[in-house]
Amino acid sequence: MFNIYMVIFIVIAVLVIAGGSYQLYGMQMGFSTVIFFAGALYVFIVYGIRWFGPNGMFGAIPGSWPPVINTCPDYLTYYQRTQADGQKMDTCIDLIGVSKNNGLSKFDAQKGDSNPDSAFFSLKTVSTDGGKKNGELCQRAITSGLSWEGITNGDGCVSGDGSITGPPSSGGSC
Repeated sequence: MFNIYMVIFIVIAVLVIAGGSYQLYGMQMGFSTVIFFAGALYVFIVYGIRWFGPNGMFGAIPGSWPPVINTCPDYLTYYQRTQADGQKMDTCIDLIGVSKNNGLSKFDAQKGDSNPDSAFFSLKTVSTDGGKKNGELCQRAITSGLSWEGITNGDGCVSGDGSITGPPSSGGSC
């Protein structure tokens, strides 16, 4: 992986070591030039390993994107709905009307749990497998006209490596 910080560090190291050695050599200080060259090279190697090594602050490979997937699609709010039989159901509600195709109705706060089912985005999935679960949520979000960072961009499903699969109308599954 290309690390721009390491390239900048190497360029600075070469300039400092070469420039400092050239200046000292130009002042007829041969022994000091050798000492400076060895010392500066040692310092840059130590800091280079420390900063860009496997445990360094610039050497760590970032994890998957996004680092955390939100509980609900973009701009929706988590809401625990109490159903008629008393069971609690994890859902998301749209308080501002962000659905592009009106697949999810705007939630009326005055009605609360008695809003129609079309006002609730269910978080319940059939699968417990992470990839299949995200696929189900992706299909549901696209059907509802929503985007969800890390799940869907609104047109296709986002896989674990960040690639986008085709929209559900293409017959493929997310």
